[in-house]
Amino acid sequence: MKTEFVLFGKHFNMASQDRRRRLVILIYAGLAVLLFLATCGYANLLLILAFVIVARLLGGRSYKCGLLPPFESGDERERLRRNQAYYVAYKWWDLTLLPALLAVGLKNNQFYQAWHPVLQNFIDNLPYGLLVASGILYYTLPQAILLWTEPDMETDFSSS
Repeated sequence: MKTEFVLFGKHFNMASQDRRRRLVILIYAGLAVLLFLATCGYANLLLILAFVIVARLLGGRSYKCGLLPPFESGDERERLRRNQAYYVAYKWWDLTLLPALLAVGLKNNQFYQAWHPVLQNFIDNLPYGLLVASGILYYTLPQAILLWTEPDMETDFSSS
């Protein structure tokens, strides 16, 4: 795992577990706000752009500029940690799709027509928002688990 990353020319030290945990919280809080706005009918393009940036930052499927190394690299212990993170992330992932199915059923009740139009718009977009949230979790959760659980890293003083 890289101990620092560069964002707009500014260097951020990620050796501390506390800093990495704050980064994960900030990323998911920002995505949750954008997802809520997209579900309300705003910021769809902004959500996609933010997701692409976050996926590149966390590593996702392409590891060229992310904080985490490629899946194939590292020793047996690192590969075991990554396998465990993927197992934990995807063990119950299928249950994230159930709220989207339930949201589809909200439109088929007898009171739907009496609801406020803003609430109807939100309910109409809710399945889409929940599916996007499920996709975001599918793509980023293993990397976030690794960032969250990795202990503090020692700084390498031999290179200076």
